[in-house]
Amino acid sequence: IGGITHTTEKWDYKKKINLANQFRTDVQEQRKDIIIDSTSYLVKRMGRGLYREMLREIEEDSTLSEQSLTLLNQNLTDRRYIAFARIENDITRNSRETEDVTDTEGKATGDKKLTTTTNRDMDINFFVYDIRNKYLAWNGLIKKSGSNSLDYHIEKKNGLVQFFDLITGSKQGSLDKKYPYPKKPSERYILSRAFSGFAQNLPEKD
Repeated sequence: IGGITHTTEKWDYKKKINLANQFRTDVQEQRKDIIIDSTSYLVKRMGRGLYREMLREIEEDSTLSEQSLTLLNQNLTDRRYIAFARIENDITRNSRETEDVTDTEGKATGDKKLTTTTNRDMDINFFVYDIRNKYLAWNGLIKKSGSNSLDYHIEKKNGLVQFFDLITGSKQGSLDKKYPYPKKPSERYILSRAFSGFAQNLPEKD
């Protein structure tokens, strides 16, 4: 595993290594039939300086330079492929919905249920290089998303003004404070799903 980068967020080195380790773990879990080295193995063979340069190339250029491919070929003679990932998009969206609360007979009570939802969508680009032949063997974009929701019960007798605000969208700031949106799904959760999807797309071992 070569590692993972982000196009809009500047991660520190420690975070890049931690997520690269997660990348390896999730892929290995899906594909126990192949041997997958950790990023630490790559850093040890290449040196931290060269490794950082390769990550910069993936992050900024979405490709490895001819020089980096040559260095990989020279230093990883016992390995055939190396995989990198790059987060292209990471978007958070909030939404709010209301519905009538009903009694056991299905009749509206006049109360409302308010549901606030936070969605997170991520597009992750994967690159697999053939080290021996020094070329890009495979490239693909995997889209994954996740959401968290919170439910609030609003009683009609205490919430006539709030109902109006919810319908018209007025007093947005006060509504957000009283009925906050949940935290967005974690980065690790969505990336784990993407890494597993990547593993499932790998060809079967000959």
